[in-house]
Amino acid sequence: MTLAVLTFVFIVAVVMATYWVLVLRPERKFSGRLRDRVEVKTRKTIGSESIVKGGARDAQRSGPLGMLVAWHRRYAVAATARLIDSAGVRTDPQWLIGGTAIALLFVQIVLQVAHAGPASRMFAGAATPLIPYFYIQYLARKRLRDFEEMFPDAIGLMARALRAGHALTATLQMVAQEMDDPIHSEFQALYEQHSRGLAMTQVMRTFASRIPLVDVRFFATAVLTQRETGGNLAEVLDNLANVMRDRFRVRRQLKVLTAQGRMSGWMLGGLPVVLGVALYFMNPSAFETFVTDPTGLWLFKLAITLEIVGVVAIHNILKVEY
Repeated sequence: MTLAVLTFVFIVAVVMATYWVLVLRPERKFSGRLRDRVEVKTRKTIGSESIVKGGARDAQRSGPLGMLVAWHRRYAVAATARLIDSAGVRTDPQWLIGGTAIALLFVQIVLQVAHAGPASRMFAGAATPLIPYFYIQYLARKRLRDFEEMFPDAIGLMARALRAGHALTATLQMVAQEMDDPIHSEFQALYEQHSRGLAMTQVMRTFASRIPLVDVRFFATAVLTQRETGGNLAEVLDNLANVMRDRFRVRRQLKVLTAQGRMSGWMLGGLPVVLGVALYFMNPSAFETFVTDPTGLWLFKLAITLEIVGVVAIHNILKVEY
């Protein structure tokens, strides 16, 4: 009975996903291209706001269905949209959520057919939705690191362009044309937002809130201060780029100095896990004592707790603020 229900739900989900991909998504893409021709391209900043407003409209519906839809749009879809934007992935948040749900159903059906135990189903049910989330988070962190590494060169290019007599808007366009992603996409968005009528103050504040880096906040502050009080913006940008390069050099030196400690941390943190797996395969009856016996189970939980505390302590010791 459970297998039949899961199969029915999976088939319905596949049909809905196919309809979304073949019908609804192309229509939304076409309407989005038309809208981008007449509106400012500020999807990264107002996309989640429009989702929240849509959730507020859904909340006005009567009944629990309206409240459920409003919660889905306000929290799940909005948070997923912000995560996707930070990762630079071109996909719809609702499509990602729906695809994850379909994958979860598929995994549960496979485990049901394979007669897997409850523990395996619970583990798969918890791991399947986390895999795409962790992957997108990895892409977001990688994109942020790439942006941080390329940002000094972008600021240096802006300083040289300003010394050559170009306007600030033209320097933003120049950086977008000369640099690769993620600098290209971010500065292209800055240029398009300002050239289509958005005030530079709002553009820079949005940029600083979208990129969670202290260097970006310094850059936005320098640009806005120069526009209000005047001054040599090219010199300020050169000094900021030099400070960022010096900090990168210090960071690399710290990695070299803490390499031995980090390797020791990996060894001390991974050794109990490796020994536990080896004990399970070499002598399963001895390992089962830590699961079946109450005292062994208590010691097993204590060992896991101490392992986590040790890893966190080693991480805090090797973490150097600069």
